[in-house]
Amino acid sequence: MKLLKTMTIGLLMGASQLVIAEDHSAVALEHANAAVEHGKMGHASILVEHAEAALDHALKALESAEGEEKAHLEAAVKVLEYSIEHGKMDHADIATPPAAEAVEHIHQSTQARGSAAAAELEIEASEEAPKSSAGKWPVTGYKNINQ
Repeated sequence: MKLLKTMTIGLLMGASQLVIAEDHSAVALEHANAAVEHGKMGHASILVEHAEAALDHALKALESAEGEEKAHLEAAVKVLEYSIEHGKMDHADIATPPAAEAVEHIHQSTQARGSAAAAELEIEASEEAPKSSAGKWPVTGYKNINQ
């Protein structure tokens, strides 16, 4: 019973970390999209504001990321920094493509996290699934009700 409580607490803590990372990734994605839209309109200063916000949230999501998700978030951070650098120089046309690339990396990081989390839950579910009683008792010996 104690083992079950420990496993449940661990699962809940892992799920809460997943939700927090997901929230940061979602907010980073929103800001990166806004940066792209403003960059297309030539609003370099607003692009910078949104790219900086996206960078902050991507860095927070990166703290709990692993594997492919982490690689995509690291790539998003690099291109956001480049976008911010050029946006501050009032080069909206140069700052926009890296912001768009960041959108793609953040989006891919959320897909990578989703598939990894689903695989983890599937493994845990198979370990905790009750064993089937099929085949334990003989089926023969029962009267046929329809006769």
